[in-house]
Amino acid sequence: GFIGPNGSGKTTTIRMILHIFHPDRGEIEVLGERSTRAANDRIGYLPEERGLYKKMTVRRVLAYYAALKGLNCGDTRQVICYWLEKMGLAKWADHKVEALSKGMAQKIQFIAAVIAKPQLLILDEPFTGLDPVNLEVLRAAILEQRQQGTTVIFSTHDMAMAEQLCDFVFMIYKGRKVL
Repeated sequence: GFIGPNGSGKTTTIRMILHIFHPDRGEIEVLGERSTRAANDRIGYLPEERGLYKKMTVRRVLAYYAALKGLNCGDTRQVICYWLEKMGLAKWADHKVEALSKGMAQKIQFIAAVIAKPQLLILDEPFTGLDPVNLEVLRAAILEQRQQGTTVIFSTHDMAMAEQLCDFVFMIYKGRKVL
């Protein structure tokens, strides 16, 4: 877990891990690769700024993200149904994303991040704005990913949540590790 106040560098660090930003010095190796392209298909990412195609149906947007990660078309429908059911969103599969509440859209974004069974799952502030029920659903899904062998990195302001979910915690302040 990455913890620290707003502006401490959590999101910037995550973006360097993903090679969205490049470090001023040093190198970053992810899943044994220095080239992001080699590791990208093995990484799931839930950005702090959510980004779903609002005019597409939930099922279609998830199929699109699955195709981007190379998921076999034959498996896609079954995986989408599994995750929609698990997250309590099965009845929303054929609704447009714009019809979803913020919490529902956040769960769809999570599904998009895990749909191709990544080896590394990076979640930037995954619990922001969730009500207690949806927070618990997402927390359980994250723990399931961890139990299945996925390495999970997430950023949070909530020390209690970090202590509950993380084997290791990294505290950052003004771009520097402090704990």
